[in-house]
Amino acid sequence: MTDRLAGTAANNRNAARVGRPRGSNKEVKLAQILLAARRQFAEKGYAQTTFKDVGRAVGMTHAALYSYFSSKLDLYAATLLDAQSVLLPEYLRALAECTTLRERFDRILMASAAAADRDLTVTGFLAAVPIEMRRHPELQEELLKRSNGLYQTLSAMFEEAKQSGELNPELSTENLITAFFGGALGVSLFHYGMHASTRLTDAMAIFAHLVDQGFATGDIAPAAASSSAAGNSGLVRGVRKPAKSAPKA
Repeated sequence: MTDRLAGTAANNRNAARVGRPRGSNKEVKLAQILLAARRQFAEKGYAQTTFKDVGRAVGMTHAALYSYFSSKLDLYAATLLDAQSVLLPEYLRALAECTTLRERFDRILMASAAAADRDLTVTGFLAAVPIEMRRHPELQEELLKRSNGLYQTLSAMFEEAKQSGELNPELSTENLITAFFGGALGVSLFHYGMHASTRLTDAMAIFAHLVDQGFATGDIAPAAASSSAAGNSGLVRGVRKPAKSAPKA
């Protein structure tokens, strides 16, 4: 793993520990609060979830909850960091143990699905975060102040792939992350919303296979930004361009 990824890993591990006070009893209660909050936010959304809801779920008054969090906004931000910490160790392990973007991509997709199979509210909560940020500007402002471990980790992964030649260096890292999260969360959210009887890992395996076929056959190609750039900068490195149709006679 490169120095950049190693630094990102260390920063993200530190971020995951923020908000967890020492002391077994308080730490256990905090974990219960964050799990209950994640489930409430996933099912009801930010606006409809109250301190009373969360407190009732863990057997404490909403007044007692204020000894842990100063506001619902603070609770939501802490819940986001906690939900990310469910996935982050697997993401970091994939970066450390896999050497190519193709391997890392598949490993992260399947690790995310396995985490959601263990607790579906991980999907429900994380998938709703972008929508909640759009609805509540104060959320966006607060969340941007805090470390976004998953985003930073994926950013480092794609940047390294561009440096190694696996990806075209002119591709937007922001767009790559959007495509990854959009695809993975889309599969997860649809599975979650449909109350599917199958495991998410089964559905995600199909999605991962389709992506893998794109790596192999050249089906992954973003739209050309301009005619001058389209000729040589629009595709994943090492992937052939789609052949042009022969002109009609």
